[in-house]
Amino acid sequence: MQLKDYLISNMEDLGPIRFSNSFGWICFYTGKNMFGGYKVIDDNILLLFLVLSPDGFNNSLEENFLKFEFGKTWAETEINGEEDLPRLLPFLKDAFEYSKVRRDKKLKLK
Repeated sequence: MQLKDYLISNMEDLGPIRFSNSFGWICFYTGKNMFGGYKVIDDNILLLFLVLSPDGFNNSLEENFLKFEFGKTWAETEINGEEDLPRLLPFLKDAFEYSKVRRDKKLKLK
């Protein structure tokens, strides 16, 4: 099994997720809201970005994530093996849950 397959299998418990190619990344969506994505560097290295809540973003910086070049609370990190995935799960969950809050805010603005 490749590292990307381990990542996807770890995300299955979050809820309904669809994947789409965008700007050279495989992006994660729940409904119409994107909450992150990955890029395969090779079979053992992935780049991951997440659209985090403000608190999740601050916590991610303490866990060696870097600010992603786009977005206010977007962070990125490198995944170097299956052993990195347990460290990332709380951030994946934060991004998934925050995407629902962002969707609700958009609906209220209309």
